[in-house]
Amino acid sequence: MHRISLNDLLDLEWTKIPYIMVLITSFLLSRIPFLNLGFGVDPDAWRIAGSAFDLSYFHVYHPSRFPGYPFPEYFNALLIHYGWIATNAATMVISLISVVVFAKILKELNVKNKGLLVITYIFLPILWINSTVTMDYMWALAFILLTWFFIIKKQYALAGLMMGLAIGSRITSVVFILPFIYLILVKNKEIKKIIYFFVATCLTALTLFLPLYLQYGLNFISYYPTQTGILFIWYDLTYYFGILAVLFGLIVIILSSEKLFENIIKKDELTIFLLFSIFLVVFLYIGTPYEMAYIIPAIPFGLVLLSKISKRKLFGILCIFLVLNSFISFGLSSSLFPVIGNGAVISDAEIRAVITGDIDEVTRNINNSIIISGEYFPIMVYIYEKSQNNSQIIGFGKNDYGMHWNHEKNVGYVYMTPLNEIEHWQKKGYKIYYMGSSAVDLTELNYKYNLKDYNYSNAFTSLNT
Repeated sequence: MHRISLNDLLDLEWTKIPYIMVLITSFLLSRIPFLNLGFGVDPDAWRIAGSAFDLSYFHVYHPSRFPGYPFPEYFNALLIHYGWIATNAATMVISLISVVVFAKILKELNVKNKGLLVITYIFLPILWINSTVTMDYMWALAFILLTWFFIIKKQYALAGLMMGLAIGSRITSVVFILPFIYLILVKNKEIKKIIYFFVATCLTALTLFLPLYLQYGLNFISYYPTQTGILFIWYDLTYYFGILAVLFGLIVIILSSEKLFENIIKKDELTIFLLFSIFLVVFLYIGTPYEMAYIIPAIPFGLVLLSKISKRKLFGILCIFLVLNSFISFGLSSSLFPVIGNGAVISDAEIRAVITGDIDEVTRNINNSIIISGEYFPIMVYIYEKSQNNSQIIGFGKNDYGMHWNHEKNVGYVYMTPLNEIEHWQKKGYKIYYMGSSAVDLTELNYKYNLKDYNYSNAFTSLNT
């Protein structure tokens, strides 16, 4: 009987039977327990749910936020009636497709460590978390990987269709047109192949964005300037990847730099393509570093590049650290003692459960008030409207700065508001609440006053007193 060595496992082809069945089963078992925890921690997930809600119940399309994420918004409208288990499951399925396609790409390219790469991709915290929520990141990533796969298979029209769907899932995916055109050029010198790809991409993307253009003209294309700092980026980076992986990853990059430059000098096509793709995603992230999830499209390219240029043992250790962060986090306390806590996946699940429960309690128990909601605004509005027999249009993307009324409780939800507006409602006899530090920070950033300096109540703590 043939014994499977460690090297065999590291290079395992997961697309073969029975390994692919083990792969699919492991993926599903690791995701299903997280499907019934609301739409996600990110309020934008609730905005997508709100967009789907309006489209499904009122046949009116409001983007979840500008510039619009039409394909997942349209698709989730078909499922929103069945709640967050259905929409989260849709993300799970598209994420599973991305896993299988990634494994097929690695097989086609005959990349070393392909078995390890697939396992790391599956259990990487940032991908694991986003594969169980109603967000658009994994939709875009799946279509980007499908584009890559079809270009490898020289099916350029299909690749263009997938690229258009990626753009329709997240418009920033458009940057991948350039590295994919490079890939087509080095594999096939015929310009007509690029034309097939480009025309299919444009037709698909333009069709998906047409409803936005008809409503808003070109004004739907929005840019939000950065308002974050280095400390926020560092926290986000170490939260999703783990401090051990971040620090060790820097060491691996430094030790592998000679091999990287050697490949560039030799004009290794795969290395240049991977670097080009990673650079474009990181460049976009630097422009608006609000969410570490913005770099998700670069992750499979980064994993393949590191596997290609680094020593197997070093890359293996890095992958262990990355996956370990899903379960256990490491850090330092204020007294510089090591602290071990729950990993990113477990922490995210706990936060999802608490947020959904606490906000549901707020919407049920506070009356005759104005609630400055901060980032919880879309969650509060969705939970309230979904519970009503005669619900209103939610209108996210259009009404984020307007007042949304809970008529049953005579409560107004507002994202954030200037001080004179709050004083106006106070004079009318309304009690003023704010939703924790999120509302405080956003109000101070945008309206230059601190809610804690006034006689307003924290909605979360008020319910527990």
